[in-house]
Amino acid sequence: MRIPRLLVALAALVTLSLPAAAQTAIRWRAVLVAGDPSLPVWDNATRAMAERLTAANIVVPGQVTRLSARPQEAGTGARPGGLQAAIEAIQGMRPAAGEGCLVFLTMHGAQNAGLVFVPGNQVLTPNLLDKVLQLGCGAAPTLVVASGCFTGDFATGNMARDNRVVLTAARPDRSSFGCGAGFELTVFDDCLLQSLEQGGPMLGIRERTRACVSAEETRRRVSPPSEPAAHLGAAMRALALPPMPGASSPAPPAPRRSKTG
Repeated sequence: MRIPRLLVALAALVTLSLPAAAQTAIRWRAVLVAGDPSLPVWDNATRAMAERLTAANIVVPGQVTRLSARPQEAGTGARPGGLQAAIEAIQGMRPAAGEGCLVFLTMHGAQNAGLVFVPGNQVLTPNLLDKVLQLGCGAAPTLVVASGCFTGDFATGNMARDNRVVLTAARPDRSSFGCGAGFELTVFDDCLLQSLEQGGPMLGIRERTRACVSAEETRRRVSPPSEPAAHLGAAMRALALPPMPGASSPAPPAPRRSKTG
């Protein structure tokens, strides 16, 4: 997947226009959750995110928590856990001054419901996540990624607070793609990780991710387009992340249609 050069150039211009203070790194406390054991794509994403955050040296030491529904992930440093474990991990983040919360949730999504934890089909709704974030993060800078079908609702309502950036994989009424045999990562997760390689302002990261998703869905001839939704809170407009390079994911085989929801 290649991100259009024009959008990369525009993102670079946005970076240059930011004051130097906007580039000051926040130290993040991270909770990364793969909520479904049926395929490895979700754990591949949280593992890659953990590696990038640690390599970029932007996390509080010892404060990257990976939760997985796949028992075999214990050998890679993940803790077992479903919805309750995710709630407890987020509530326990408690960032200090100069720190922020980073929450990455990747799994199936259900329309007009939320993210679905398997086994048990327990649903994390946007309102529940908002309450948990209020308890665990308060007014601290907070970056949330909700990756799954129909996750656009996580970028609206109570979730859309001024101290938050929320990136989602699809509009509230759209599926996202890339959940299937032969995929290393879902389309959105792959594009997000690619965008993080360059770093820069969150606006640029968001736009590069959306452009990448659109290009890949066009290449794979899947429809309707997922059109990832996002929220950039007023207090977070100047947020920038450092480059977070990682090993390139193997290209998936022949194009196929596959939904994450």
